[in-house]
Amino acid sequence: MSSDLVMDTCLLAGSIILKNGGETYRTEETMALIAKAAGMDDVNSSATPTSIILSFRCSGLDHTRMVRTPKRTTNLNKITLVNDVSRQFVGGKINLEQAYRTLREIDQKKQIYPKWLQHLAAATASGSFSMLAGGDWGSLIPSAMAGLIVNLSQEYLEQFVRMKFFTEFSAALLGGLFALLTVTIFPQLHLSIIIIGAMLPLFPGIAITNSLRDLMAGDLVAGVSRGVEAMLTAVSVAVATAIILSFTR
Repeated sequence: MSSDLVMDTCLLAGSIILKNGGETYRTEETMALIAKAAGMDDVNSSATPTSIILSFRCSGLDHTRMVRTPKRTTNLNKITLVNDVSRQFVGGKINLEQAYRTLREIDQKKQIYPKWLQHLAAATASGSFSMLAGGDWGSLIPSAMAGLIVNLSQEYLEQFVRMKFFTEFSAALLGGLFALLTVTIFPQLHLSIIIIGAMLPLFPGIAITNSLRDLMAGDLVAGVSRGVEAMLTAVSVAVATAIILSFTR
């Protein structure tokens, strides 16, 4: 069995998991299981939120390679598909070539839900959350529209700016400005309730969850880095919200 193909398959599986919102310990375990099932010896894998390192011994020679994953998103469906491929290969149901081809197809697969549906879901979640936060029916539509603006702004700005803090801050600021404009036109609405709903698409839920899971799994570096990433998102939202609220004083 080609060591290069084993390396390519393992790194591809790991990078798909990591850049689509998976935990680092899951990334490491998946790569190690595939490499061991392929007959590699002395397998060692290491992952951080931005890089993957894999090494193993084949025919008396050591092989090591590293790949970076600077851009990450959330697509739990791809993680599930990679887990299925890993189980099938480890269980002997498919060979390494089939596993690699399937992983390539998974990596190139588009999102299950179209963009317009994702934006609609963000708007619905923002409007609904404003109701849960104590808002009335009058706050539903403004909160939904503000959440839609936040989600659209974040996606658009990410195409031009790689600094995540700036994109999230700008998106939160635009959503807050829309909320402020709405309250200026309709004074009976509550600005704080609309802002709470508008910021929901930026809530770093997966980052916080993965941080805690990595910490509990013993991956301290990955857990702390993901926790810092979630904290920076919270800070960007808080600063943008504070700026908006300062206009009401």
